[in-house]
Amino acid sequence: LPSGPGAGAGPKPGLPGLPGLPKAPGAAGQAAAGDGVQKNASVASMASMPKAIPSSPSVPAAQAAVEEPPAKAKHQQPAEDEAPKKREAEKQQALGKLKELVGGATTTVEAIEAAIAEAKAVGAEAADCQDAEKRIKAIKAGKAVEEAAASRDEAKIKAAIAEAEAAGASEDSIQKGRAVLAEEEAKRAEAERKKQEEEAKKSAAATALKSAVASRDVAKLREAIATAEAQGLAKADIDSAKKVLEEEEKKQKAREELAALRGCTDPAKLEAGLAAAKASGLGAGEPIVAEIEGLKAAAEKRIAAEGELATAMKSPENLDALRAAIEGAKAAGVDAAQVDQAQKVLEEEEPKVKAREQLKVACEAKTKDALQEAIEAAKTAKLQESEYAEAAELLRKEEEKEKQLAALKQALQDSMACDMKDIDSVRAAKEALSQAIKLATEACVPEVELRESEQRRKKLHNTVEDLKGSIRVFCRIRPLNSREKDLGDHMVTRQIDPMTLMVGDSDEHKFCFDAVFTPGTQDEIFEDCKDLVQSAVDGYNVTLFAYGQTGAGKTFTMAGVPGQLGVSPRTITELYRVIEQGKARYNYTVMGSMLELYRQDLVDLLSKGNPAACKSKLNVRVEKSGFVMVEHLTSEQCDTAEQLEALLERGTKARAVAATAMNSESSRSHLVLMIQIISVNKETKDQLRAKILIVDLAGSERLKKSQTTADAQKESIEINKSLTALGDVIEALTKNSKVIPYRNHKLTQLMQDSLGGSAKTLMFVNCSPASSNEDETLMSLKYAVRAKKITNNVKK
Repeated sequence: LPSGPGAGAGPKPGLPGLPGLPKAPGAAGQAAAGDGVQKNASVASMASMPKAIPSSPSVPAAQAAVEEPPAKAKHQQPAEDEAPKKREAEKQQALGKLKELVGGATTTVEAIEAAIAEAKAVGAEAADCQDAEKRIKAIKAGKAVEEAAASRDEAKIKAAIAEAEAAGASEDSIQKGRAVLAEEEAKRAEAERKKQEEEAKKSAAATALKSAVASRDVAKLREAIATAEAQGLAKADIDSAKKVLEEEEKKQKAREELAALRGCTDPAKLEAGLAAAKASGLGAGEPIVAEIEGLKAAAEKRIAAEGELATAMKSPENLDALRAAIEGAKAAGVDAAQVDQAQKVLEEEEPKVKAREQLKVACEAKTKDALQEAIEAAKTAKLQESEYAEAAELLRKEEEKEKQLAALKQALQDSMACDMKDIDSVRAAKEALSQAIKLATEACVPEVELRESEQRRKKLHNTVEDLKGSIRVFCRIRPLNSREKDLGDHMVTRQIDPMTLMVGDSDEHKFCFDAVFTPGTQDEIFEDCKDLVQSAVDGYNVTLFAYGQTGAGKTFTMAGVPGQLGVSPRTITELYRVIEQGKARYNYTVMGSMLELYRQDLVDLLSKGNPAACKSKLNVRVEKSGFVMVEHLTSEQCDTAEQLEALLERGTKARAVAATAMNSESSRSHLVLMIQIISVNKETKDQLRAKILIVDLAGSERLKKSQTTADAQKESIEINKSLTALGDVIEALTKNSKVIPYRNHKLTQLMQDSLGGSAKTLMFVNCSPASSNEDETLMSLKYAVRAKKITNNVKK
């Protein structure tokens, strides 16, 4: 050992816990240490051997100094110092062996415990053996996992794995436990699957049983009961189903017994069969029961018919009774011989009675052929001339009617040849057709025969107006309502002809429009304006708007009610019909928007009440082309009529209404449906853009009469202001003023491209017929007359 100051005073580099000796690296050093432990079983034997620790290539010179101390040192150190050195060497050798065992992959607990005991016997302390103790704990924990795995107790396995992981046991031992856990989990899953499968079968059986009971079908019940028994369903459920089966089997038997009576004609037997079926639980709703009851009724009817026929034959002068009895007997299936006998009696008495009956029917029918045949039959039966005089007069009138109808059809056909672009030609055709209609009316030609000619006359008239560029005005008078009747009102309006209306008895109050309806049907109203839809598709702006006092029927005309749809929904249907006809040549895009003008504010009805909608203010803007548009207004593409109808319904529900003295749901805003139509020719790519503006104006009203207050009164004031502004625009257009006051109100700004110019505009003036509303009706009609005067110069 080195000598000098500080020699041996501190630990030397090497194995930790083994002061003064270096750690022997590699398996060679460990094997040498192990050989030393095996060769020196005791301290005494080690003391007798001078070289206890084998050499290693990595042991430093200090270890060599222990084995071969310099000769001078041997002579200098006392003999008693040799024993501690040997003990230290033995200790280091024992600890080396212990470390080797701790690091070995196949080390056993017993080997490590023996090595610990041996190390402690040569002076090793507890701290020197900590790693070995941990290794023992890890090995034991690994074995505990294997033992728990062998028991297949999942709780024990999980606990053992947790301890093994904490103790640092080998992954192989832990993996065995995990494998067993996985196997147990798989077994549980399989058991659960089988359990669910069985439960599913039972559930299916229960559902089938319930369904069969509900259907009360015998075959289904038998099958479902068998399946339920096989699946072990509740006995109460099966017994309940069996009870239903028993009832249905009885009914089935009763059905079969009734079916056997199908050829029976004896009412008594049929009645007995029905009684037995009823006792078996068959109800009147059963088809076979209804069938047998029908047979029974037919048999009873036949017997009754036989009796009636016999009675009628005893009084042959009563031909109506005899004829009815014969028909009844035939219908009831009475024996043919009996019917033939009665028929012979009838033929002997019938000619004169038949001739009179034929005359009566012909006079009611008022057809030329029927009258001619009846008169001829009367002459053949030698009736008095006075008996068929009425028929002869009716025949003369029918011949005149036929003559005028033929003239009307010729006039209608001639009108088809007029030049629809020449105003004089169209006007001449209209006048000729009007005269023919007048003569046909005087000849009592029915309205159904006049309809086509009347529609053509209206179309010719409107074409004349279109050629002049005017607004078309239709007047519609609603019926008196129950409130007006209760107040004792009477009608002050009277239709003079299809285009003229009179209010009161003064000729000064005669008003002529393009059409007058009192009130007319929704079909008739739309029939006269549906051609405007084609104009819109052809690229012309089209406006349909309703004007009149509150409660006059504007909303009914424009929107209608279920079963009586108004102009708006019908326009939508017609639009998509026209588009369907032209889609082979054009690509169409239809955009829908809906707004209301409430007081002075434009409100987007498609986003009203939607917190996520754009809050930007709506503004009316006129493009350079003169096309009016509304900025920030929601516009939705509608590819089908259903989509556009849904848009209309959404917007209508959001409209502002309020109750007034004249209308419980008075519209408090102007409602506008805006439909933009863009068509692109598939071949030339030419584009047309137009719009249909459908406006339901709020009702005009006098504050005193509507009795509105507070906010409703302010609404009424704003409504009247807007309608006044519209009237000012109409008057300016009528006078061909250089400046048209469109900017005086947002309503007129919105309708700027819809009045005059090339726009096709149709105005409905809706009026009340009540005497209490006569002043308001006159004001509305005068307003409409002003609108009618708007024209543009059109060159012939």
